Amino acid sequence: MDVFKAFPEAIIKNVWQIGQYQKGSLVGAVWASDGAFNIDVIVDEGNNTTINYAPNSEPLTADLLLYVRPEQLPTTKTNALVSGYLVYDSVNKEFYDVIKADVGKNQNNGSIEHVELYLRQTDANELDMESI
Repeated sequence: MDVFKAFPEAIIKNVWQIGQYQKGSLVGAVWASDGAFNIDVIVDEGNNTTINYAPNSEPLTADLLLYVRPEQLPTTKTNALVSGYLVYDSVNKEFYDVIKADVGKNQNNGSIEHVELYLRQTDANELDMESI
């Protein structure tokens, strides 16, 4: 089912962006805003907490689920989306790691109808990546 056709009133425009970032720089995660893509999304909100007694480990639970139009993404390769992109909420000024990505296909013809991005809130610095 094409969620964008099924729920047109739920589509949020001109708020969310996806862009590449660099992990582990001297200043932490660095967001490359100059190469970011605007994306229209449907947001499925949720929050949870996990008690974790292991030091320096993070549970892989999502804060948000975004349904994104595939033609607005820089790639539909799920491994690339998880390893090299951040999502930015320009209204709340919040960054999110993509911790999981799924592709939703039309079961009749195999075309990609949407991409599901599972997000976890994170910190990032907005700097010119060329200066690092």
